[in-house]
Amino acid sequence: MKMKYHEGIFYPQDKEELNSLLGDGMATKKAKALLVPHASLKIIAPLLREAFSYTKDKERVIILAPIHNGRSNSEKGFFFEGELLPSSDMFLLGAETREMYAEEEPAGEELIPFIEKYMPGKEWAILYADVKTAAESKRLASFLSPFNTPSTLFIVSTNLSPKCSKKEECEMWRESAKEALKDGSAIIDKVNKHQISFCGAGIIDALERLIPGGWREGVDNKEETTAHSFLYKGGDY
Repeated sequence: MKMKYHEGIFYPQDKEELNSLLGDGMATKKAKALLVPHASLKIIAPLLREAFSYTKDKERVIILAPIHNGRSNSEKGFFFEGELLPSSDMFLLGAETREMYAEEEPAGEELIPFIEKYMPGKEWAILYADVKTAAESKRLASFLSPFNTPSTLFIVSTNLSPKCSKKEECEMWRESAKEALKDGSAIIDKVNKHQISFCGAGIIDALERLIPGGWREGVDNKEETTAHSFLYKGGDY
């Protein structure tokens, strides 16, 4: 991510306005992985403030963001990262570099201000992934395995429903997703059976191979067209 493409669009460019959304920057709880939504920061900031209170004692962050429009037809791979952001604590994981996904996807970028406030000086990386099969899930898990240390925090950016026309539909998808996440198994199989439908499901499937045990409920918001929720995976490694 050689520049901030989504500043002033998905999150405020004005520092005072941004700080009002970030909160007090106190990390008081521990987790191994967080699941957070993506949308305009004005909509999801309360959930992100709660999520980042679970970042205590972590030394680096790996953000896993879905590629909403799917990988390019010319791509042989299915997970990528952008270039280094100048004058930042960003580091590279060693995946294929495709800056186009950093430009297309705001999900990872809008978390940077929270990392800088709640985890100052800690290094971070963003991986963009389009995981469709169990074989791809295994390959992503294998790639991430060397980074799975006690001091590393994984953050998955995903909404728990597609865009919905009714509140009832949104809540149906949210509850189905949360039930699957608490169980923590066969996520891709449940997608294929149309039991759940959310953009980061393949990424979650891969992360379950690294950190088994299911997710714990955090908080939801009142958005009626998309299911925005925060969940976490416990702090014991």
